[in-house]
Amino acid sequence: MLEMNDKNNAAKILKSDCEIHMQESEILLEPVKSWNSQMYIEFNDLCYSVPCNLKGTKKIILHNVTGHFESGKVTVIVGPSGSGKTTLLKIILSKQQVNIKGTITVNSAKQNRKMFRKQVCYIPQQFDLLPYLTTRETLYTAARLKLDVNQSKQAICSMVNDIAKRLNLSKCLDTLANKLSGGERKRLSIGVEMFVQPSVFLLDEPTSGLDSTDSNQTFLRTFSEHWDVFRTFCKTSLDLCYTWVVKFVLEVVTEQKGGDMENLYKICCDEYVKFRLRNKHNKKELDLSINSKQKCGTKDTDASINSIIQKKSTWQQQKILFLRSLIYIKRDRILTKLRIVTHIIIALLLGTVFYNFGDDAEKVGSNIAYLFFCLLFLYFTNAILAVQIFPIEATVFLREHLNNWYSLRSYYSVKIISDLLIQILCASSFTLISYYITGQPMEYDRILRVWGISLLITIIGQTIGILSGTIFGTELGMFFIPAIGIPLLLFAGFFSKLGEMSIYLQPLTYVNFFRYAFEGIMQAIYLDRPNLTCLEIYCYLRSPNKILMMMGIPTVPYYVTLIILASWIFFFHAITYAVLLWKIYYAKK
Repeated sequence: MLEMNDKNNAAKILKSDCEIHMQESEILLEPVKSWNSQMYIEFNDLCYSVPCNLKGTKKIILHNVTGHFESGKVTVIVGPSGSGKTTLLKIILSKQQVNIKGTITVNSAKQNRKMFRKQVCYIPQQFDLLPYLTTRETLYTAARLKLDVNQSKQAICSMVNDIAKRLNLSKCLDTLANKLSGGERKRLSIGVEMFVQPSVFLLDEPTSGLDSTDSNQTFLRTFSEHWDVFRTFCKTSLDLCYTWVVKFVLEVVTEQKGGDMENLYKICCDEYVKFRLRNKHNKKELDLSINSKQKCGTKDTDASINSIIQKKSTWQQQKILFLRSLIYIKRDRILTKLRIVTHIIIALLLGTVFYNFGDDAEKVGSNIAYLFFCLLFLYFTNAILAVQIFPIEATVFLREHLNNWYSLRSYYSVKIISDLLIQILCASSFTLISYYITGQPMEYDRILRVWGISLLITIIGQTIGILSGTIFGTELGMFFIPAIGIPLLLFAGFFSKLGEMSIYLQPLTYVNFFRYAFEGIMQAIYLDRPNLTCLEIYCYLRSPNKILMMMGIPTVPYYVTLIILASWIFFFHAITYAVLLWKIYYAKK
């Protein structure tokens, strides 16, 4: 039985059935026996350079790099910092395609980038995790997304426990990801990809952040037991199988020791040629075992991949992602607790400042200012929070999607639905509290109309925040929100009436969602309403019709305002979705 810190945690999916069933776990964790585990990757004379100044001078990163990755073996690329190890991996993964010379073949056929990406799992040096999920929840969610939907909860839980034990994570299963040490995060990043073994595992600096015990006893033992590939761990293109040889070569390369680099390079090339000749017979056997229809680029490849990576329907993916999102929202203090508390506090503050202004004809101007401030607060608060939070989540999504966890459609639909719950809660608490204290008309239809405008402007704010965070990141996104939002306020009809603006500036009001939100909330409060209370002998703005006429309202019916605001929401979501598609395409390309 799992011990959860929060009894009301939305993660009830993990509760109750997590006894360890070792036999079932061992069966599930057996290596997948299929053709596409037999992959022979070869690269010849790879060269890569980048321009280093405006004069066109180029810096050589890789020069005539030749080697191969054999099936069933772990190959280690050894080199000093800045020697091009990460660049080589990205080129093999096809993440880098410009200014490259040389050839890459997979099973003796030209590399098909699209098919190859589906069979490869790449774990970069910097591996982002959702900070408010525990180690157990992170592993469990990965298992549910990657394994067959028919797997029992007990089987999945036993796999989670088994992988945690292999990676020495058993003691921190209930620790949040943002509380893990660097080594624990690195091991967890490997663990989430171990449930369904890809054909190729590319790990960039897999032992960085790990001490010698973790590196030798945890990481290496895990791979040797899990895939039976420990037979040739320390194999580089030179077949350097002894640590002292590797150390010696590194010292020569970094000029810590003297040596003839050209002669060393020639020896390396000669030894590699001899190695290939010795393994030529094995390679022929490998080629014979691979049906020609199953080589990269054929239609059968997709079917084989699908048999290994148990793809789920959109609904099944959405269900898993939604449960994960509920856990994350519940624990994220900024996204939920602080956000809701802020809306309530500001509502009470507005209620104090504008107490009972809603029906007072002498305070119409201040009441209109209150209505405008409500829109301003709801928009900017939700936009700024979204632009701070979403970039991390977007990075996690991109990595999980590229490693074939789920589709963009599943992720983005769950993102919209789960965010809507918080948006409704925040907009409702703010609107109802401030509406009541400020003495606005207590009529059901008017309350509902004000609430509708408040909710739509809240959604617009968060959607623009997500879009800004996706395109510009946190820092530039924080600048973009006020830089674009504040000028729009000038054309909303509050500071300057629409009819008083220059004829050349009026078109800007037609594409300004602030203008329609302000007009909609003004109609909700003042349209078709009895005269306001006036304690003086005469109040010019006692008539609601005069108030609307003074503000140049209405220009469109209320329901048209709702349609326009909803259209803006759809438009911003469409742009965000397109940007994510472009990021996926760019990452694959």
